[in-house]
Parts: sequence; structure tokens; C-alpha cells
Amino acid sequence: MNAEKVLSWLMMIVGCGLMVAFLFMLLPPQQMASMHEWLGLGELPDAPITFYLARSTSMLYGIHGALMFICGRNVKKHADLMPVFGWLHFVIGVVMIGIDVTSGMPWWWTTFEGAPIAATGLVVVWLSKKAFGDPS
Repeated sequence: MNAEKVLSWLMMIVGCGLMVAFLFMLLPPQQMASMHEWLGLGELPDAPITFYLARSTSMLYGIHGALMFICGRNVKKHADLMPVFGWLHFVIGVVMIGIDVTSGMPWWWTTFEGAPIAATGLVVVWLSKKAFGDPS
């Protein structure tokens, strides 16, 4: 399988994974609170800003996933966006590690959030360069 095909599949798979966030945008507050406790994160604050942030963040993750999926369906057409997605994911991953650490998130959350996002970004950049050459 060539780099273009792998890049296409990676973009679509990551996009689908991110679009799952649309479902969480619709969760009732009680279910959000239950999941929060089940994850060992304690009691979820019952405040309008909590649910606003949870829902709007889920919506933005879902939109980002939809864009990745759409671009992944035709990576050649969107070749100029592939390194952009890759570098943005790398930066997002690194920033998420910092946010997780300074927010006091559990080690497992930090490990399985920021690092995989950053690594995926670097893989997208590498595959993009391999499939389409250096954009500069």
C-alpha cells in the first residue's frame, strides 16, 4: 500500500473517531456526571459552564473529524491541507499534554490523549511528504 493510500485511510479513521464526539454532545447531564465518576475523575460540577464547555468541545471535535474525513476521501485534491492537519495535530497533542498535567488529570489520561495526538500528527506530516513531496 502506498503512502497516499495509507494517509487517506489514516485521515478517515481518525476523522471517524473524532466524529464520535458528536454523540457526547447530546448526553444528558446525569449521564455526563456518571461517566465522569466512572472514569475516576470525581464529581462533575453541576454548573451551566460545565455542560456548555463539554458540549461545545464535543461539537468542535466532531467538526474537526468531519473535515479530516472529507479531506481523507481525496488526499490528492487536498494535498496542501495534509501537512497543516499533521502539524496542527502535533501542536494540539503537545498542548494537551501541558493542559492535562497542569489540570491534574490522571497519568493514564495524559498518556493516552496528548502523545497519540502528537504522534498521529507527525505520521500525517511524514506520509504527506512521502506521498506528495515537500510543500515548500
